[in-house]
Amino acid sequence: MLSITPSTPLADVLANQQTVRLLIGREAATELGLATLEYLETSPVSDEQLGNLASFAARHDENSPARDAIVVILLNASGTLAASLAARARAALMKADWGSGREAAGLSGAPEVNAVPRRQALGERLLAERARRIRPRMHAVVAQILDVGDKADAIPSWFLARNWIDLRDALTQRVRSDPTHRVQIAQWLQSRPAEVRAQFAPTEEALIDVATQAILHNPETAPLAPYVAADVVAERVRRATAFRGAPARTRLGSYLARLAPNTPWCDTIREMVAQ
Repeated sequence: MLSITPSTPLADVLANQQTVRLLIGREAATELGLATLEYLETSPVSDEQLGNLASFAARHDENSPARDAIVVILLNASGTLAASLAARARAALMKADWGSGREAAGLSGAPEVNAVPRRQALGERLLAERARRIRPRMHAVVAQILDVGDKADAIPSWFLARNWIDLRDALTQRVRSDPTHRVQIAQWLQSRPAEVRAQFAPTEEALIDVATQAILHNPETAPLAPYVAADVVAERVRRATAFRGAPARTRLGSYLARLAPNTPWCDTIREMVAQ
């Protein structure tokens, strides 16, 4: 079931767009665009329905927000549509009759969101509104990561670029302010594919930084091993200890006493203390 109810029922457009009155105004176009995106993401879609969406857009004037909103969604500006569906949606756009307007050739030959500044701007506003509306659902993703770490579900396919940034910033802030969940965040991060982990470089850097600072300044409560990137943490601790001299090695001695013997991390710290 769709969570968005546009003023012009999407079901009517999908069934027989010729009977649907044209949309007026950016707000109505945004609502229809958001409902269309949600439908394409969650429901089986026939070629006939895609054709109806494209034809409904084509009935509007070139400057109509409704036309741009539907074109933006069918061109997969969100990046959340399945590849096969995105290809079919693009084909439906190219088959539609766009009339004799100046944009008709582009839409029939090689449609692109950024081909028209007006269309690109509307698409950015539409997706920003989508990201804002689904932000509360991101909090549930954060809560699961904090609860089960590497056993958390994959990031939902409906996440937009803005939602990925929000998630990254939320986890990074948690790392810096919430010591009780650093282990779960580190486990989650290390369990993700490389392409996902790359997007969370600031979160990984925060885990490295808090571990390094804790070892150097609070050895009595520092983690018994780095959360991530042990080699990076070791090098930073080594440089700081060499610069600060005997007082730093004394604190490292307190930290060493807490570590399990005959482990790589214990041997690393023992070497620094002995220098």
